[in-house]
Amino acid sequence: MPNDVHEQIDSEFAAAKAAWARNDSACAEAMLRALNARVPAREDVVRLLCNVLRNQGRLSAAAQLALDLCGASNFDQDVCLRSADFARQCDRHPVAARICDDALAHGPASADLLLLAAHVAREAGDFDLARERYLRALDAGVDPERQHVFGALANTRRFTNLGDPDIRRFERHFHDSAYSNRSRASAGFGLAKARNDLEDYVAAAKALREANAMVRSVQGWDAAFWRLFVTTRMDERVAPSIRSALGDFVPVFIIGVPRSGTTLTASLLARASGARDRGELRTLRFIADQLVAGRHLGSPSALAEAAGLYHVLAVQDDAPAKWYIDQDPLNFRHLHVAAAMFPQAKVIHLRRDPRDTALSLWSQDFAHHDMAFAYDFGDIAPYMEGHDALMQHWKQSLRVPIHELDYENLVTDTEATLASLCDFIGAPAGGRSPSDERAPVQSASVWQARQPVYSTSVGRWRHYAPYVPELAQFGKRN
Repeated sequence: MPNDVHEQIDSEFAAAKAAWARNDSACAEAMLRALNARVPAREDVVRLLCNVLRNQGRLSAAAQLALDLCGASNFDQDVCLRSADFARQCDRHPVAARICDDALAHGPASADLLLLAAHVAREAGDFDLARERYLRALDAGVDPERQHVFGALANTRRFTNLGDPDIRRFERHFHDSAYSNRSRASAGFGLAKARNDLEDYVAAAKALREANAMVRSVQGWDAAFWRLFVTTRMDERVAPSIRSALGDFVPVFIIGVPRSGTTLTASLLARASGARDRGELRTLRFIADQLVAGRHLGSPSALAEAAGLYHVLAVQDDAPAKWYIDQDPLNFRHLHVAAAMFPQAKVIHLRRDPRDTALSLWSQDFAHHDMAFAYDFGDIAPYMEGHDALMQHWKQSLRVPIHELDYENLVTDTEATLASLCDFIGAPAGGRSPSDERAPVQSASVWQARQPVYSTSVGRWRHYAPYVPELAQFGKRN
């Protein structure tokens, strides 16, 4: 391509970026589409166009563009890796899986591509394929210091044999001091999961105690800051949005202490009611942080703009529904913002025996800094106290309906519980999901959420009580 043509394209791309920077999405999209028609393999053009579409809630269209880019690049593995990761971030796992499959079929696979392909398969519920690709990634030399692959590998199946080669892998890495504590901890959590499957609770508790200590050695949590966060939220006042109720849009927020059953509830309710499950959307926390940082909680117009953004990112561009489930459990921190934006919202609050919840938290390796409290019972306890205090405050101060749901009822009397939940959100029981595809699960509940409903997790703490005496401090739920 002649230099003057390159310069012209670069100039037009700069103009499109400028339009995007000033929030003129329509202009940016038009210019980027024209550029993409002329140079379909130019990655920076397509990437920006993908982001423009994603920010408008057009995630299916954005993922399709990422897929098209892979073909135009002749399935360059680096391009495919970035494109599949983008589609995964958009929760378009079928597209991400197709990109991975096409890339793997067009040449020797890199370790990073195999690892991403394994994550996509696991989050979509294809655990056999995920395990195969995790093992291939390890054989290809994936860096376990940079990528915590062992914990993910452990959550691809149930272990039935002490001599399982995966268990040997976990043990070797867990005890190898050549690796960092954080990397070793990932293998420790995987080892504990395997030992729990084998009902060897002594060994599981030992591995968990060591793995949690390793994480705490490199990552802390500030209980005083959490208490300040809770009291600050209680003191805040949020102006109601000036926006109308946005037609038939009904957001359903499923909240609670993490590991209390929010993912399972969302999955079951979506299939029973016809609601669209958006997974852990994480949009409310972003909106709330922006409103607080900009001191806009008292501005009805700012709340209206925020409500419009949430609506766009929840509805997206796939099969429509009336009810949209946001299963981010940490949304309990910002219910006052949700209620101000959407007075028609429904809130389902999960409650679970605190001993089971605490054990489940302590048994998981979380990737997000918001979960840094989960590695020490001395931090889990004040976190739960803050959650309980906030929920009590919201129930007294907010007008949105809050349905209290006991996890134990969900798994022991599932049909009746789901009928009650459908009635609460105003959906006909037995409604059909707007899609045959299950929402991908990117949370720590990915393995449990794909299993048939079972009640063996109720009272699981009793298996560990002799070896984890800290559980006794949590007592029963009030």
